[in-house]
Amino acid sequence: MKDSAARRVKNSEPTGDTIGYAPGRGFLGALMALCALLVTAGGLLVWYVPSYGLGNIHPLLPALFGAVVLAASLFILTGTAVMAFSAVTGRDAVSPSRFRWVLVKVVMPLSVMAGGLIGLPRIKIEKAFIDINNRMVLDMVRRRGRVRPERILILMPHCIQYDDCKIKVTRNVRNCVGCGKCEIGALIGLSTRYGVDLFVATGGTVARKKVKENRPSVVVAVACERDLTSGIQDAYPLPVLAIINERPNGYCMETGVSITEVSRAVEALVG
Repeated sequence: MKDSAARRVKNSEPTGDTIGYAPGRGFLGALMALCALLVTAGGLLVWYVPSYGLGNIHPLLPALFGAVVLAASLFILTGTAVMAFSAVTGRDAVSPSRFRWVLVKVVMPLSVMAGGLIGLPRIKIEKAFIDINNRMVLDMVRRRGRVRPERILILMPHCIQYDDCKIKVTRNVRNCVGCGKCEIGALIGLSTRYGVDLFVATGGTVARKKVKENRPSVVVAVACERDLTSGIQDAYPLPVLAIINERPNGYCMETGVSITEVSRAVEALVG
């Protein structure tokens, strides 16, 4: 891996596409609180606007509709509160993975919308989303038991490959000759050692097709924040353990990944 390490050192200066940011507990808690406010306001609006028209049909319809909206809002708010408690304290009052739907389908879209209104960088929201998602996935694994290695799929973006490499690894990653100019050779070794499947995808469509064909129990995915968040949402309810790539040259050009981090992710799944 000397060539790969040299490539990292040569391009060690951070680019505008790469920020050294890890979401703090306060930020995660504030994000959840903002989502809770939006859910409350949205629930009231959804109930208030149609209630007048429903009253003309039957006097009980506004109350019935309000009960449905209230129940849905309470479920979402409860899930948000559970995730906020877990994010801020680091402890789980109840299993946060039970509310993963709330995170994937509600909190993330609302957070992006709210962040856009107040000028919060989307990448920070995405990193927070990935952090909470990973905690939920690991909680699911801890409660359900270890995952069999053959049921784990490691998905890598094609941009991790050395840019001038003439060997095609997107069809068969085993075509790699292990020259050490990128991390693919080390990833093949990791895949062989743990007995897990490894695939290098050219894009989201190919990745989704591979997931559909293999039907894994868990996916370990490496990509940029935007691709990871969209992938988590597309794959739901399939759990995805997300690892943010390294971008010494910016997006989509000779990106990298910490082999240690991938190894730890697989170890956490197989127990």
